[in-house]
Amino acid sequence: MRIGVLAIVLAVSFMLSPVAQGQPAPEESAEAPQDYRGSLRKMEEEIVDLKERVYNTKTRLVLLKERILADVVSGAYAVIVHRNDMGSAFTLEQMHYHIDGKSKLFMMNKDGNLDSNKEFVIHSGAISPGNHVINVEMVYRGKGKVLTYMKGYQFKITSRHVFYATEGRIIKIVSSGYERGDITYSVEERPSIKFKVDLFQFSAENLAKLTGKKKVDKE
Repeated sequence: MRIGVLAIVLAVSFMLSPVAQGQPAPEESAEAPQDYRGSLRKMEEEIVDLKERVYNTKTRLVLLKERILADVVSGAYAVIVHRNDMGSAFTLEQMHYHIDGKSKLFMMNKDGNLDSNKEFVIHSGAISPGNHVINVEMVYRGKGKVLTYMKGYQFKITSRHVFYATEGRIIKIVSSGYERGDITYSVEERPSIKFKVDLFQFSAENLAKLTGKKKVDKE
């Protein structure tokens, strides 16, 4: 009896359900998960593209840096300095420097600028590897404070120096006007020029150290 009643209730419930009445059963919405997966996929693609662009930019920068360094190291660099080491009995009136036959710097002792500045950078820059020539001319005048007979005397001294610029190196050449000898040397023999040459490995640190002096413009 009870079984019969239960069967009747189940049958009535089935007939009243949407499926029994020909209506489609409600489906779960799949649109939201699909949109989420699409957004994630698009974001992943953008991230991959951004990583590729960053990598390509870094690669170009590395290649550019290597090219710049190769261009610099493949050449040579020269720093040529004038120095006045002459004693107090002489005043530098003028100086003239030529490099490879071309006039590089000519200065006169206007307002005592050659006396107050004992050192000048004549040249600081790239130079082709190989042999080069420096020609120097200095004109000194006797001060005559102690040796009064020297007052008004002029001493013109010249010198020539050949140097070799090595590829990938910095060469520093200091040209000095100095008073050679001792009291046994005559006044005319004392004014002279000497050259000091040093070679350095090319590096940004060495370049900064060697080019710290102020460069003098031509007059």
